[in-house]
Amino acid sequence: MRDGRTAPAEVEIVRAAPDRSLLRLTIHEGRKHQVKWMCLAVGLPVKRLRRIQIGPLTLGRLPKGAVRELTPQEVAQLRQAVGLPPLQENRR
Repeated sequence: MRDGRTAPAEVEIVRAAPDRSLLRLTIHEGRKHQVKWMCLAVGLPVKRLRRIQIGPLTLGRLPKGAVRELTPQEVAQLRQAVGLPPLQENRR
């Protein structure tokens, strides 16, 4: 890897074929082109790459380039994942 070592990745072979295989990779750092460099290092060129989850958030069928607001539950999950306390609701 060009930027030095990263945390170990988890790899699951979903489908194996001589000319086209499908892998599920779980990485813990998001360095630029990290997955492509990891695969290239073991002789596997990447033809298509799709992110399906970021931390505790699953992207579902969110179209490429689209955005949406997070639900309060998703915000709570993200805060918990990074060790922040829950947000306090405004009490009037």
